[in-house]
This record gives sequence, structure tokens and C-alpha cells, in this order.
Amino acid sequence: MMNKSTLVKRSLSVLTGCCLAAGVALMLSGCQSKNKQPAENQSQELIKSKKDLSHIKVGYCSPSLNAPFYVALSDAIRQNVGDYKMSFVSVDGQDDISKQIKGVEDLISKGVNVIVLNPLDPKALVPTVNAAAKSGIPVFIVDSYIDPSARYVTSVMADNQGNGELLGSWAAEKLKGTPINMALISGAQGNPVGREKRLGFMRGVIDQQLISEGHAALSVASQGWGNWTISGGLKAAEDILVAHPDINLVVAENDAMAMGALRAINESKKGSPILVVGFDGQKDALKLIKDGTLGATALNSPGALAKLTVQSIVEYENGAVGTGKVIHTKAVLINSSNVDKYYDPNAPF
Repeated sequence: MMNKSTLVKRSLSVLTGCCLAAGVALMLSGCQSKNKQPAENQSQELIKSKKDLSHIKVGYCSPSLNAPFYVALSDAIRQNVGDYKMSFVSVDGQDDISKQIKGVEDLISKGVNVIVLNPLDPKALVPTVNAAAKSGIPVFIVDSYIDPSARYVTSVMADNQGNGELLGSWAAEKLKGTPINMALISGAQGNPVGREKRLGFMRGVIDQQLISEGHAALSVASQGWGNWTISGGLKAAEDILVAHPDINLVVAENDAMAMGALRAINESKKGSPILVVGFDGQKDALKLIKDGTLGATALNSPGALAKLTVQSIVEYENGAVGTGKVIHTKAVLINSSNVDKYYDPNAPF
């Protein structure tokens, strides 16, 4: 049993670690952040193209298709590309960086005019991206990070740290007066999006606790890896519950893993309640929020990412210049108070 003094020391240690890691993240983003543009300034309607784009072939390389989010994002990019009469071809990175590099090379060999890339690794793909750019093929990044040394045109992603902060603040208020003993279920080791989510979450928790209670009481009991899937989240949560039955919060870096964690908690028949939160706003997760099973999630819309990415392509093909611009979609917390605004049973994701 941890005494109060030890808990505070650990809390301060977690806060210090978060701040140091956040500093590294800022250095990684480097010159990207100064070009950041809020997505709410973007039109939700189709922008007009002055040029006929029907001759443009857009190639998309996904990190994998092992999760509903990735499938929905690929489908949304395909649809938005078709809205402008451009053609579309895609390849699957299959959760393997060497296969994703080969996939980008395959797109180049197929004669694409534009490449859209969701990178598995922020550094490993830099030479491939720069080779494509050197050959005259513009590269657009979606959903994840790439090192600033890559010669990409525009990057479109969710405000993952902002979403994490909103979730962390909400969880801290939900568990106010109770020291938080949390377990983290992450997607894949080295994934920069997952890292941004958890950094934001822990910062949100500690900041809210300091504001509302005057002290921080956060302990991270365990981190498991769920590979972004329901089955992965289930297995990770099962292992965590055996080793740490006293946790009161599970944070999953996407909704699929959160749903797996909920299943493990239900099957464990644990007496004490465990608050579970996720990320992305998957419709199945929103249904669980409506039912009172899942606590909250944060929005990362495949449709919004796809629309903004393809709009950036259209603008580029119509003469827009500049490289290294980053567009973030707006951070949004979804809980029982606003879930009806976002839940659509017919949504693809």
C-alpha cells in the first residue's frame, strides 16, 4: 500500500516525465508547429478546382488495414479523390515498415501523380518520401507524424495531445477525490500518435487535479500493448487485471482496444468499478457511451482527415505552394452529455 508521501513523489515524477517527453515531442515537430492551421477554418463543402484533375492518379499507402479506423480512412480518401474525378490506387503496409517502404515504391512504379502516406515510423520513411519528391511526386501525410526533414507538402492529423488533455481533465473530474491508479493500453511500440495521446492524457489529469484539488495523485500501474484491435485490447487488459486488480482507470489509445478492455473487465467480474476511456470516436464506442458502459472518447474523424487531405491536394494542383504545413482537426471530447450530437448508427466508422 503506497503512503501519501510516496504517492505525491511518484505523481511529481510522472509530471516531470511528461514535461520532458513533451519537450522531446515539440523538438520532433520542430518547424511543423509554426505552420499549424486549425481545421475549423476549412470549408466542409467541396472546394472548386479551376483545373481538370481527371488525369491525376492518387496513390495511398496505409500503415495497415487491421483496424476499423484504417479501413474507414482508406475508404474516405478513395471517396474524396473520386469526388474530384481523380483516380485512386492503394497499398497496405501490413504493420511492417519494410513493407510500407516497398508499398510507396510500388506506388511510384505504378505512375501515381500524388502520394498520400500514413507513416508507420516518423523517420524510416523519410528517404522514400524525399526520393518521391525529388522525382516530382508530391507527398501528403495523413493521420500520423513524419520527421520534418521529409519533403512533404501538407500533413493532416487530429490534435492528439489536445484530445488527450480533454480526456485526462474529464477523467480527473470524474474520479475527483480518489487517487487515480491507471493502466494504459497502447497501440504499437514507437507509434508517435499513441505517444501524443498518452502524453496529453497524463498532462490533462495532473493539471486538472492540481486545479481542483491542489495536489496530483496519479499512479500508472501498467502499460500493455493491444496493436489497435479489440482482441489485442482484451488480451492486454486480461494480463493487467491479473497483475493489478486494484486499478480504477483504463486508458486505451483507441476505441477498439477500449472495447476489448471493457470485455475483459466484464468477464473478470471485478467488484470495484473501473472507468474506461478511449480515443477516435468510433460509432460502436459512442453506442457504449450512450449505454453508460464506456466513459468517454475523443474525436478523430477519418472523414474529416480524408476531406482535408484531398482538399490540400486539390489546392496544390491548382497552384498552391509551400511545404511543411500541418493542419490539425479540432480536439473534441465526447461523453454522455454530447454523444447524441456525434452518434450516427449508419456511419462507416
